[in-house]
Amino acid sequence: MNYHKEKKSNRRLIWISFILSFFLLFFAIKISLSELPERSSITEIKGILKDVKIEKGRRSRALVIHLNEYPEINFMIGGVVSDQISFYDLMSENKPGDSIMFFIEKQEYNRKILKSENIPFPGNLLYKNKVSIVEIHNRNTEYLSLNNYNNAHRNNNYLVIAVLGFFGLLMLLVGIKGIKYYKTNFSK
Repeated sequence: MNYHKEKKSNRRLIWISFILSFFLLFFAIKISLSELPERSSITEIKGILKDVKIEKGRRSRALVIHLNEYPEINFMIGGVVSDQISFYDLMSENKPGDSIMFFIEKQEYNRKILKSENIPFPGNLLYKNKVSIVEIHNRNTEYLSLNNYNNAHRNNNYLVIAVLGFFGLLMLLVGIKGIKYYKTNFSK
């Protein structure tokens, strides 16, 4: 009886390791094929600053900008690019009532501001009112450039691809070893 339980458990672990490895490798490939924004794929947003605040999460912080023209939208700088910008400089130099200009991806503009495109899952539930800023500056100071944004995301993508690829290959090897173990111990 114990022999059949171990055989079934071994088979289940082999399937889980193969499925998990393919998921991890799929996401690593998907991230490697993702494109970063270019000058032609961003659009300018101008408005009157309503407020600027720093939101702190468990592991990161983000700068949230609200404009009078788009009260329901949270324009955000954070996560990967938070070390590329001085939040306090931006907050001290731009007060409520000042006009501000920044750039966002056209796709985000169409989906979340114009609402001419559907927001795909899970973004329609999790990030419906959040828009990432890819470049921001005023007349005198450049706070975040498109190049800095892309460099930060590119470096983060390399790290994520390496981690997902490593664990994907590790799970693939575990699955192969599991098949060899299964053949030697249960194929009688």
